[in-house]
Amino acid sequence: MGYTKRIYARAAAELQARRKQAEEEAARHKAQVLEKCPQISEIESEMAKTGLAAVKAVGAGKDAVEIINTLAKYNLELQAKRKELLLQNGFPADYLQPHYTCDICADTGAADGKECACYQKLLRDLAYGELAEQTPLKLCSFDSFSLSHYANTSDANGVVPRKKMEEVFAFSKRYAETFSLDAPSLLFFGNTGLGKTHLSLAIGAAAIEKGYGVVYGSAQNLFSKLEKEHFGKTDTADTEEMLLDCDLLILDDLGTEFTTGFVTAAFYNIVNTRLLSGKPTVINTNLSFEELEKKYTNRVVSRILGCYEIRYFYGEDMRVKKRFE
Repeated sequence: MGYTKRIYARAAAELQARRKQAEEEAARHKAQVLEKCPQISEIESEMAKTGLAAVKAVGAGKDAVEIINTLAKYNLELQAKRKELLLQNGFPADYLQPHYTCDICADTGAADGKECACYQKLLRDLAYGELAEQTPLKLCSFDSFSLSHYANTSDANGVVPRKKMEEVFAFSKRYAETFSLDAPSLLFFGNTGLGKTHLSLAIGAAAIEKGYGVVYGSAQNLFSKLEKEHFGKTDTADTEEMLLDCDLLILDDLGTEFTTGFVTAAFYNIVNTRLLSGKPTVINTNLSFEELEKKYTNRVVSRILGCYEIRYFYGEDMRVKKRFE
């Protein structure tokens, strides 16, 4: 999955911290046990010898199996004796074992040559948390999206906003439920305050829950980062890779950024590269098609209009309506 390098680095650090904590706790337990029951040190030394002897026995030819079986039996006897001593001295039978968060992978993140389920969950949780730090993610779910804020009467064009937005909502929810890397890219457009960001984030949260890497940002912030990195005004230089490689990119408030030749070229590169690699993008904008074409050129807009699913948001600014309700 296309998580950012930062998410993978944070996950690796978390796994390392978990292992360290479990192993340091086991070391403290061992010190306690040996202080009260020093015989266990002799038993563990003998167990180590049986392991070494088993390795040497591999080259013993036809007698190897018999030798290894004998050593294994002796090792089990030693383990049983150790367990008995632990219990006699008031310790749990597994007191000397590291207690990892995940028993399957021992907090390494991998088991049987595959990513462990605990590692996949950690990545999802970190990605969700990072997105929540940037946005009101918890408030932007499908359950919290209210259609009651949209007028249920015809507007000047004979359109009933609530009816149209019911269709947009149903489409967005279905898109989230079936999201995959084969999902189409989306263009949400319409006036400000109509729920474009809300539904985009609800889609993003659903994608994260499925294990996909999601990057969200306003066009103003993301293009500003790209421009600074391109012209060497910052030490980091991973924004472009992040935007091109993530599983789902949510580009919010397109049109609010200061447009330059660099921004137009960068925007086209994002749109075109993600389309060619089959990675879905959700773009939100308050601009009309004509305004988009004037701001970003026909070349850019034609790629979007020809390849994106387009949904128009109807109604009056919900944020204003909520404020006076």
